[in-house]
Amino acid sequence: MRRLLRAASWLMHTNWPVYAALVLGGNLLGAVAIMTFVRFLPMTEVDEFARNTPHLGVIGIVYLLFAIAVGMLATITLFRPVLDWQRHPENYDPNMIRGLVLRIPAYQAVITALVWGIGIITAAVMALNSSLRLAVVMTVSTTLAGMVIVLLTYLQAENLVRPIAATALARRFEDSTLEPPIKFRLLTAWVMTSGLPLVGIIMLTWARHSNWLQDGISVHVAALAAAALATGFAGTYYAMHSVVDPIIELKDAIMRVRRGDNTVEVDIYDGSELGVLQSGFNEMMRGLRERQRVREVFGRYVGNEVAQRALDEHPQLGGEYRTVAVIFIDVIGSTTYATEHTAEEVVDALNKFFEVVVDVVHRNRGIINKFQGDAALAIFGAPSNVYDSTSMALQAARELRLELKDLELQAGVGVCAGHVVAGHIGGKERFEYTVIGDAVNEAARLTEWAKDTPGRVLTNAATLKTANEAEQARWTYMKSIELRGRRRMTRLARPIRATLADRS
Repeated sequence: MRRLLRAASWLMHTNWPVYAALVLGGNLLGAVAIMTFVRFLPMTEVDEFARNTPHLGVIGIVYLLFAIAVGMLATITLFRPVLDWQRHPENYDPNMIRGLVLRIPAYQAVITALVWGIGIITAAVMALNSSLRLAVVMTVSTTLAGMVIVLLTYLQAENLVRPIAATALARRFEDSTLEPPIKFRLLTAWVMTSGLPLVGIIMLTWARHSNWLQDGISVHVAALAAAALATGFAGTYYAMHSVVDPIIELKDAIMRVRRGDNTVEVDIYDGSELGVLQSGFNEMMRGLRERQRVREVFGRYVGNEVAQRALDEHPQLGGEYRTVAVIFIDVIGSTTYATEHTAEEVVDALNKFFEVVVDVVHRNRGIINKFQGDAALAIFGAPSNVYDSTSMALQAARELRLELKDLELQAGVGVCAGHVVAGHIGGKERFEYTVIGDAVNEAARLTEWAKDTPGRVLTNAATLKTANEAEQARWTYMKSIELRGRRRMTRLARPIRATLADRS
């Protein structure tokens, strides 16, 4: 009893009082309505029963108090784990609470049916002492009314318990059998709230023609018709919202996703197919966020263009001939620097250095194909076509000369354009996108000479001639040399100093 009192105290500090008041109010209204209906039935037995039972009103009040007490005690006892779970969720099995919360409407309907059943039996026994016909009429009338009230209680509870169910089902839901299917819910709502009052009208008409009732049933027929309108509207309203509300929430969530918000999730509070749909939407959004995260991480390793192409297509081993421009960047004196600094300092300096390299390359529509220790290879024109890729690469090289000059680490930069094989190289289990060809090799050789050249940026004459005129005007030709591993002469070119026009 002490635990029940603590639960009742907690009940008064949550949303449960609203829940209890609405459910209790619906039952009291139904009880008063059916008692008034039976009391004024045009039957002599009703008047005799009222005269022979002088304390009928007191009995009715006592029973109502008894029903309220029993209903509250049964509700608190049954739902006490849910109340305790709201205070200390870590002490309860989520699966047990999930099932209990979703069955609250059904359990509440069962409690209501039991309370009404006790009242129906009590009224029938009391009426039987007066007349069998009165007992039959009272039993049928109260049973029909009780069935309507039980269904309305279920629909009301299902609507009121949604915030609690949303908390209990915050992550995942796959069982669609914890609440009646949607079609059964809608059909039952019509039968109970509209069909049963119509049955009552038919039975009134039959009873009048069978002389069970006297004249004057038109008022009762009108009352039943009014009840059919009221209960039909209430049942349809709650049943409609049990289906429409989740659909509207899903529609709003989908519109937010279309506007680019991938953090959207909907509350899961339905125990039927709609709950599976709500959970499925959240699972889909988690998968979308995971795909986005994989794309971002993947893009950091291989470049956004390569990552996007790999996600959009099915990458296979092999390559294709492409005309591209490449930049090879190699840090000067990295071995000496590594021996004079700690590993953390080396990594920090390299990261600052390559942060600038990545920013400049991406700004000029290139991609960083790979990092090789203290060196990097950038590609312009693959895997995505870039208009005037040679000019973009030369411009990026000039910007690197300016933006790297104040850093602790310095590097030689070589630029070369030409035909390469671009594609996926490796094995079936592990491969990468790269470019292979003479242009890559020559860019690496140019980098070696660039380290000892003012400005530390070099290209060859053949590459410079394929750039646009504006870019060519920013470079100057130098002497011809023989690069390592080559048997022909290569004429060099380096950027000229920035002019006032360039700065503007």
